Amino acid sequence: MARFLPSDRDIIRYGSSIADYIVCKNTRSDVRNSYDITTMADPGKTEECPDIFARLMRMETESRVLHYRVCLQDDEIIHFLTKNPDIDMLTFMVYVMTHEIFHIHRFVSGQADFNKVNYDEEVLVDNITRLLLAKHPVTGMTRVLKLLDKLTPPPLYNLRTIIDQGGVIDAYL
Repeated sequence: MARFLPSDRDIIRYGSSIADYIVCKNTRSDVRNSYDITTMADPGKTEECPDIFARLMRMETESRVLHYRVCLQDDEIIHFLTKNPDIDMLTFMVYVMTHEIFHIHRFVSGQADFNKVNYDEEVLVDNITRLLLAKHPVTGMTRVLKLLDKLTPPPLYNLRTIIDQGGVIDAYL
């Protein structure tokens, strides 16, 4: 099982910061304090989920404040990047995190209901993620999107895009 190294975690933080900026600039909402990021390398890791890059979970704190957790799947991401050496980790993390942060924005703003997420919501988020990234070009993003489109058709054509498992959304990217 591959796990992120400390240097990878710096890239994840930087990619998340870029994704935060992209989503915040375009939605005029700041969700930075509404989520955290975990990886399989973290103590008390989350369960492994094959075939997905990230799992979005909704958490409730003691004060009943909603908080979201993006659980990155180290093994899947590292395997994907190893098989595709022309894709750099920073660009790929910007894509994954922009997608997940845009989901969080929609949940926090009431535009979508976490418990009622469906295929149409995933299609919408994927398409808007691509539009946001087109407005804010990141070096290498075209390669990421072209490769993902070759491996798995965009969500509009993929009926397995999203599975709602009672409080957890598995986004098949």
